[in-house]
Amino acid sequence: MFVGKKYKELRHLRKSDFTKIEELICQDLGGRGLGKAALIPGDLARAAEKLMDSTTVLIVTGFGIKDTLIGETDGPLGALSLAGALEELGKNAVLITDQYSSPLLEAGSTLKGLSSPLEVVPYDGAEIFCVDLINKYRPSMIVAIERPGRARDGRFYSMRGEDLTYLIPNTDPLFTKAAELGIPTAAVGDGGNELGMGKIADIIQNSVSNGTQICAVTRADYVLVTGVSNWGGHGLTAALSLLSGKNLLHDRKMEKDLLAALVKEGAIDGCSKKREMTVDGLSLEINLAILDELHQIVEMELLKEKKAVSF
Repeated sequence: MFVGKKYKELRHLRKSDFTKIEELICQDLGGRGLGKAALIPGDLARAAEKLMDSTTVLIVTGFGIKDTLIGETDGPLGALSLAGALEELGKNAVLITDQYSSPLLEAGSTLKGLSSPLEVVPYDGAEIFCVDLINKYRPSMIVAIERPGRARDGRFYSMRGEDLTYLIPNTDPLFTKAAELGIPTAAVGDGGNELGMGKIADIIQNSVSNGTQICAVTRADYVLVTGVSNWGGHGLTAALSLLSGKNLLHDRKMEKDLLAALVKEGAIDGCSKKREMTVDGLSLEINLAILDELHQIVEMELLKEKKAVSF
């Protein structure tokens, strides 16, 4: 196992691999409008290094769908992936969501055998609740994965421009309070209407359909633009794998079983609005292929580093 000083000495060997991960997960296969043009090179590595230095990480996710009053399949899988990696590294992870996605995270946590507590943000008093969470857990980092973010008019929108304000508890205070306290934040999003994506507001407004209306304004320190937000959670897990010397990614069977468990609880595809084994309109096979490629990147790099240390 290559940890600590050895990994720091070999860090230069992995720069290209972080880039490979970034470029893999930012592919705009669903034609959302962002993709590589919105990529911030290095933010993945910087976020992963902050996670490695953290002791307690809050992970907020869950995007409720207007027509079904249940969360979508994108977001929870990435959050569960990251929480599992952090637990395996001996860190504390706290999952945060709302009533629409809490059954999904509960089912997924049970399947993965996670011990991370789950906090459910209420609609009324959400802002105070979020600040209380920071005071309760005293996190060293906060990560948002496919979580609605407020637009400049103070409302929440779907990618179609549907007003979701009456539905979505406001979790933006997790990031605004973190900024006041100097707690680093990272955000994963694929459409620009997600918490933390304000860092690339100009790109969103010029590249995404309804971008000016739906663009989130709250900024994260590190932003990962992805084709599917679950891929961002897996991407962070892959990056942590490179930094820790251990492949922390779950396998394709677990990914498939997790998606099935979420769908069984009612989760729907946010694009098709159907209860099916897809994510953002992309098939299970496409999503598994992305996970497989992340495994390949991690395994090849760990093998290279093992050979380098042996000399």
